[in-house]
Amino acid sequence: MMSSQPDYYAILQVHPEAEIEVIIAAYRKLAAKYHPDVNKTTDAAEMMKQINAAYEVLSDPIERAKYDAARDAKVAVYMSRTPQHTHPRSRQRSWFKLLAIPAGLSILAIAAAKFGLRVALLLGVFLAILWVIFALVKPRR
Repeated sequence: MMSSQPDYYAILQVHPEAEIEVIIAAYRKLAAKYHPDVNKTTDAAEMMKQINAAYEVLSDPIERAKYDAARDAKVAVYMSRTPQHTHPRSRQRSWFKLLAIPAGLSILAIAAAKFGLRVALLLGVFLAILWVIFALVKPRR
C-alpha cells in the first residue's frame, strides 16, 4: 500500500508532526496556486490531484494515523537495508587508540630516563588509572 503512495507531507510541504491547522493552511495555499482555473500549466491538474489526495489523508486523524504507521514501517525497512556509516569521530578515536599505547610507553621511557624508575612507575600507574576511567566512561551505542 505505502510503496505506491507518494510522500503526502512533501506534497503539502509540511512537517510530519504538523498540526491540523498547518495542514489546512498549506492545502489552501497550494490549492490557490495549482487550481486548474488559476494555473494554466499542463501539470496543474495532476498536481491538484496529488494535493487533494494528500489533504484527504492528512486531514482525517484516522487515515493520517494509518498513513503514518505505514510510512514509519517503510522508513524502518529502508534504514535496516542501508549500511550504517560510522561517525567521523569514531574514525578519529580509532587513530587515537592506535597511537595511545606507543605514546604512553614513550612518555614512560622518557620519564624513566629523566626522573628515575620510581617516577616512571608512578606515571605508569596514573596513566593506567586514566585508561580504565576512560574505558568505563566511554559511551555505549
